[in-house]
Amino acid sequence: MQHKKVFLTNENADMISYKNFESKNSNALQRINMKKIMKKAIKNELTPKQRYCLCEHFLKGRSMKSIARELDLNPSTVTRHIQNALSRLQRVAKYY
Repeated sequence: MQHKKVFLTNENADMISYKNFESKNSNALQRINMKKIMKKAIKNELTPKQRYCLCEHFLKGRSMKSIARELDLNPSTVTRHIQNALSRLQRVAKYY
């Protein structure tokens, strides 16, 4: 039996959220809400370089060295951008 790949979209995320609310699975609702909060925080709380480095490294799986070469930065600077971005996101997450 072959499984079909399913991607999370805004529509099916809402549907999942509603189904979890219906079943009173609060942990799932908390994860969905945290995901929405983190999306907003990444967009609004990070500098453009922090956002770029974070997304390239974690979402695209690029090495810090390759990001550094592309941006003409020292790899330690890219590491610092990512560490500062994670620190900011952790501070935001503490309030939720």
